Amino acid sequence: MRKLTFVVLASLMAGPLGARMAHPAEGPAKAEPKSEVIVGCKDTKLYHRASCKWVKEIEKAGTRVDFKSVAEAKKAGMRPCEDCKPGS
Repeated sequence: MRKLTFVVLASLMAGPLGARMAHPAEGPAKAEPKSEVIVGCKDTKLYHRASCKWVKEIEKAGTRVDFKSVAEAKKAGMRPCEDCKPGS
């Protein structure tokens, strides 16, 4: 019975699930960074988290620009919002 348990456990550790599990000496496995939509405003040249209170105003004004990342927003010449602090 012991050998069977070891074989099953070893095969699980070798598979895709085992590849994602961290070794106890390495500490906990790090999560993949979540991709978050970054919302920019054409008028103010500020970018925000999608959950920021100012996004509703940007949508009302019709000046919304969506970015895939903070780096993309910065490349477009945008600055971060002081309230929601995107990218931190």
